[in-house]
Amino acid sequence: MPRGGWSPLSDGLPAGTVVNRLQQLEGTAYACTSRGLYKLDAGKWVRQDDGRPCYQYKEEWKIAFAATQAGLFFGSDGSWKEAAFPNAAVYDFLFSPQFLYAGLERGIGLYDRLLDRWASYPLPCAVTSLAAGGDTLYGSGDRGELVASDGRGGFGTVRFPGLFIYTVASCRGRIYVCSDRGLFRISRLADRLTLQSVKPGVPVTDIDWCGPELFMATLSKGVQSIRVPFA
Repeated sequence: MPRGGWSPLSDGLPAGTVVNRLQQLEGTAYACTSRGLYKLDAGKWVRQDDGRPCYQYKEEWKIAFAATQAGLFFGSDGSWKEAAFPNAAVYDFLFSPQFLYAGLERGIGLYDRLLDRWASYPLPCAVTSLAAGGDTLYGSGDRGELVASDGRGGFGTVRFPGLFIYTVASCRGRIYVCSDRGLFRISRLADRLTLQSVKPGVPVTDIDWCGPELFMATLSKGVQSIRVPFA
């Protein structure tokens, strides 16, 4: 990422549009917004769907998927078909070789690709982000809790006193927690989940790597970067 100033990049987005997520796939940028899914083409955002609120976009199994306010959809080039969870908000999804996991309004959905079967795991919160580390699936709840698979075929929630979790993210084999009290890394002490501080004090909402540096989106101090040891 070049050093220097930042420039607006909103041409093509309707006024008042909220950008929920930015993704870059094979050199093309996508914006998941309150007005739909957009693709950046020659410096201008071009809408890719019918305008339903979009929260996540990924391409897997040679198929494009979009998580929206009205369910999980698949397709491309403006032609989308319903995949699962019709008329329900899907906030995030994650692929493994056999499974597709979805963060829903009230829990987690799982699709078994080999058996062609869906299952639902109700939780008392909306699951707004997902990340996988080792044999554990993690998520963030809309009330600030951490969601984690329990190793027994289910999921549970964990609250850390005084901490509101915005998102979880997988970066270079580590699972990070973005919170109102800073950036943390998830670790385990015996069977107990613990958080190790990486960048304390600054509310961090999202992260991504660029070369050797970890870039952080913060609530009040713009975009910051930090070098994090790989070990």
